[in-house]
Parts: sequence; C-alpha cells; structure tokens
Amino acid sequence: MKVLFISTSVEEGLWLAELTHPYWNLSERHVEIDIASTKGGKLSWIRISDPYDPNSQEANDIVSKGFLSDKALHAKLQTTLSLADVNPTKYDGIHVAGGIGPAIDLYPNSDMARILEHFFAAGKIVGAICHGTIALANLSDRIKGRQVTGYSLAEDEVWEKILNKKPFLPNYPQPTLEKAGAIYSSAPIDGLRVVVDGKLVTGQNQWSASEYALQLYHLLTGSTPVVFA
Repeated sequence: MKVLFISTSVEEGLWLAELTHPYWNLSERHVEIDIASTKGGKLSWIRISDPYDPNSQEANDIVSKGFLSDKALHAKLQTTLSLADVNPTKYDGIHVAGGIGPAIDLYPNSDMARILEHFFAAGKIVGAICHGTIALANLSDRIKGRQVTGYSLAEDEVWEKILNKKPFLPNYPQPTLEKAGAIYSSAPIDGLRVVVDGKLVTGQNQWSASEYALQLYHLLTGSTPVVFA
C-alpha cells in the first residue's frame, strides 16, 4: 500500500505534527509514503511547531522529535517531489498536511485539483487536515454536500488578534469550504475533531493529528480493530 503526502512549499508554512503524526501511524503499519510539495525540494515548517524550538508550542511532541532525529526521515523533508511531477495513479490514498501555507499555495492550485480529481474519480481515500483541508475546495463539485472539518474560522480569528492582521491569510479553510458547498463542522477552539464521510476524512487541527491518522489508516485498509461490546 502506498500513500501520497502533500505539503505546502511556503516558507515556514507547514505545521510539523500534521505531517509527522500521520507518517508515523501509517509507516509503522507498513504503508509506503512519498512526500510531495507545491514546488518540490526542501520543506519549511513553522518554528513554533518544531519541538526543538525554544518557543515551541509542541515541546512534548515526541513523534516529531523522533522524526527529526532520524537522518533518513529528515532527508525526506529536503527532497520532496514537485506536484507537477506527481503521478497519482501510483498511490492508494492521499494526505494533505496543514500549517498556514496551504491557504497560500494549495488553493487555488491546478496541480492540486488534477491530483485530487484522480483520487475522487478512482474511489480512492482522500484525507486532509487543518489548513490543508482548503485544498479540497479546488474541486467544489466533489465536496459539495460532503461532511468536512478543518481549521475553524474561530481559530483563525485568534491568530488575527495575535498577529494584529485581518485577514492574515488570503483564504481561510472554513468559509472557503462552505462556499464550495461542503458541510463544515468543528469542535471548540483547539478541540479535537475528525470527520469521516465515505472515503473522505478530514481533521480539524494539529491536536487532531493522531486520531485523524488512525482513521485514515482504517479507511485505507477498510477495517478497524475497535470492537464495541
């Protein structure tokens, strides 16, 4: 089984846990993973998402610590594929990571639309988390009437106040998804939410990354080990 991970190429645009947590959960279950980005090459992540940064909001993120400490894995973040070069037929599923970058370079994006269209048309698994969910709006016909989550407008408004800039991004996930016809829902600010609608799975934010990753894996395998007695 092989899954395509997609990241933004924006400088300090990726939220690290939204790539590393799904990577860990899938790779330890023997899923092969390729990483692509808008421009290809080296990824750049938001400093406060780096557990080794002195001002990190993720100081206890041992998954990202382990990922960055592994030379082979760290090298994967330096050598990503370019979206323009991606052949989506090679993959069983797709995961779009978040961070603020996707709201800048993954929507609108014709390559992103081309790749996503293959997965939807082929009935494959589509997953996205946080601001990465905005990429789904490239295909409004595919997500109209579908249940989704993603970084909420309320959460983005918190950053507007912190940065004293309104808006601080060209597009926000919640209103963009709603405009595309998706049925959006969210937990309270910084809450956990994962929404599964058929073969589409979305996660609200970085706090939801591990739960999202497990649901992504369950969809890929078509089964779950959880039994409700």
